[in-house]
Amino acid sequence: MQRAIQQGFTLIELVVVIVILGILAAVAIPQFTDLSSAARDAVGDAACGALQSTAVLLYASNNGTSTSSSIVAATTVSGGAFGGNTCANRTFTPTGGTARTCATLPAAFCT
Repeated sequence: MQRAIQQGFTLIELVVVIVILGILAAVAIPQFTDLSSAARDAVGDAACGALQSTAVLLYASNNGTSTSSSIVAATTVSGGAFGGNTCANRTFTPTGGTARTCATLPAAFCT
């Protein structure tokens, strides 16, 4: 008598795989739920870095210092707005985030 060749997975094998996937999902999902605040922090850090770079570029192109407002005007950043009014107290507030204090622009670059 010939036996039929069985193909496929048993119910127990399928349940074990589903349980393992459930455990992996339970561990991985909490790590990705707070990515939006980390992204806002990264935007703030990048904007402050862009402000520093713009100050250096304007210094090099003008052969002298620039005003704080002209440096901000020349900085192209989306996703938030700069605050403060002097070289020492510039902040960047990402849309929907909290304000990040930028490093003081050096006096050689900013008046």
